[in-house]
Amino acid sequence: MKLTIQSSQLIDSPPNFLRRAGYAYIHDRHRGQSSFVRRLTRDFYPRLHCYIFEQGGQVTFNLHLDQRPTRYEGQSPHACEYDSPLVQQELDRLQSMIDQQSSANQ
Repeated sequence: MKLTIQSSQLIDSPPNFLRRAGYAYIHDRHRGQSSFVRRLTRDFYPRLHCYIFEQGGQVTFNLHLDQRPTRYEGQSPHACEYDSPLVQQELDRLQSMIDQQSSANQ
């Protein structure tokens, strides 16, 4: 699921916003991609996984739930949920944080 906002709605950079929301930066050496994860338990999985895209004055947070790691070598997809209630709940939480900081700046 995706959440797209105007970049002016954030008082900080998108990566710093996610850090304040409890996410940690990760870099996938194999794909050369950077993203952010938020653990749901003490284990690495399940976890919320977010990619940031910035373009034309907008920021898009692309979020999904990683249920488990890839099981086979060379297999890129893993058990992901894109439209689960948990993912929607997390997007709602992020939107609420954005709304709170926007109203505090007015």
